Amino acid sequence: MNSMVVVALVMTLVIAPATAGSVAHARSGPATRPAPSHTGKSAAGALPDSVLARVGAHRVISVEDFRRAWHLVTPPARPDSLTPVAARQFLDLLIGKEVLGENAIGKPWQWTRRDSAQVLGLADRLVMKVMLDSALQATRAERARAGDSLPSPQVLGELARDSTVARMRPVFDSAVIARLAADWAALPRPSSDSSLMAQLRLLGSLPVVAPSDTARVLVRVTGDSLTVSALLEAWRNINPLTRPRVSEPSQMEDLVRNVLFERLLRREAARRGIERRSDIAAAVDRQREYVDVSHLVEHEVYSTLISDSLTLLDYYHRHAREFDLPLRARLLRLAMGTRAEGTAMALRLRSAAEAETIEARSARQRLGYVMEVAAESDSALFARVMRAGTGVVLGPDSTATGWEVIRITEVLPPRPRPFSEVRGQVDTAWYGEEGERRMEALLTRLRAATPVTINPRALARLTAR
Repeated sequence: MNSMVVVALVMTLVIAPATAGSVAHARSGPATRPAPSHTGKSAAGALPDSVLARVGAHRVISVEDFRRAWHLVTPPARPDSLTPVAARQFLDLLIGKEVLGENAIGKPWQWTRRDSAQVLGLADRLVMKVMLDSALQATRAERARAGDSLPSPQVLGELARDSTVARMRPVFDSAVIARLAADWAALPRPSSDSSLMAQLRLLGSLPVVAPSDTARVLVRVTGDSLTVSALLEAWRNINPLTRPRVSEPSQMEDLVRNVLFERLLRREAARRGIERRSDIAAAVDRQREYVDVSHLVEHEVYSTLISDSLTLLDYYHRHAREFDLPLRARLLRLAMGTRAEGTAMALRLRSAAEAETIEARSARQRLGYVMEVAAESDSALFARVMRAGTGVVLGPDSTATGWEVIRITEVLPPRPRPFSEVRGQVDTAWYGEEGERRMEALLTRLRAATPVTINPRALARLTAR
């Protein structure tokens, strides 16, 4: 079991960090982990049957914690089956995670804006989920009392939003709404044949709004109003992958209703103190600990991990064969939206001149159509390509991303690569190996300095059949 897995385990067992945004630096002090309730009898000073281990003075790993972690983590980060040996190994990983947490919290780390955004973003998502669930439940009950059929969750959410905002008596500025709809309609749309990164860049684009409009009031409601700048800020905080397409004034009004609805829910959540709920507070505490552990690992392992030419050259000489290029094939690979489009593209790719034009376009626009495949990277595809031969077009084949078409442009022989060609890869490999060595040393040192008590009886029962 690789000790670097402990860091991956920490990342897996906390809620994923939020995307950093323009959030003011804010941090609360380290929160104590709530003591779990235990069942089962135990002798004085011994651990109860529901606890597998105690780390430090207050941290415990319960049987429930173990099972939850086991199901969250997949092989090879954990063993394939829960044998006594595997249980002990996995418990060691959990102990390592708790040792890192025990030694990370409460230290005067300098949090970044991204760190704060992760914690505040998580808290906001959890609070909003509670409030949205409550609003949907109330709308569902209201419709049931009226004898109405229950719509889909999406429609139910729209009904909850519209009824809530209607009670706020909104008055829209139709002229500003129309101008903004045109601004949003001008946002570029990614094409289906562009690369994923190119599509993400376009989806992340912000509308260009006239400076004279940014301070204008879009809508007035009872006791409140919403400006264009506030709408733009809300748009920035929406995941680009889930942003609605807006091109009509009615769609712009729906977007504004969404912002008003969420603003009202946040105010009500603050009034009710939803963020203090035990489950939400515990999740946010885990996120804070994740940030602190990240700072501990950065400080102790990676902050001084700096390579130089002699170190990298020495590593290259000891691992030169690992950087050799294997036998491989170069492909022109495209995914089309429909079978008909795939068939048309296959016909185009059968022309060498047409294929060269598409390949040149891919290189110029960084579309990612050209790739290399080897037995090590995709054995099934490589075997199929080698059977077909150079110049052959494969497909269209149905895949999860569309109808795939491939032209085999070249078969490349294996060859060694000089240090000058692979220096970046050597640097990455050395960094990973040296970082792992330092991580192992850190865990060994912290484990030796942190009291750990294991409950062998509870561990044995965990794997008993």
